[in-house]
Amino acid sequence: WDRGYRAMMITDTAMLRNPHYHQRSDRIETLNLDFLTGVCRG
Repeated sequence: WDRGYRAMMITDTAMLRNPHYHQRSDRIETLNLDFLTGVCRG
C-alpha cells in the first residue's frame, strides 16, 4: 500500500502441493501455517 498497490496476491503454486486446493475439503485446518508465515515474511 505504501507503494501504491491496492492489492497483492502471493502464491506458491498451491494447486501442485495441496490436494484440498479449491475442493470441498479446502479448510484452514489443511494449511501449513508455518510454511505460509515463511512465504509471507520472505
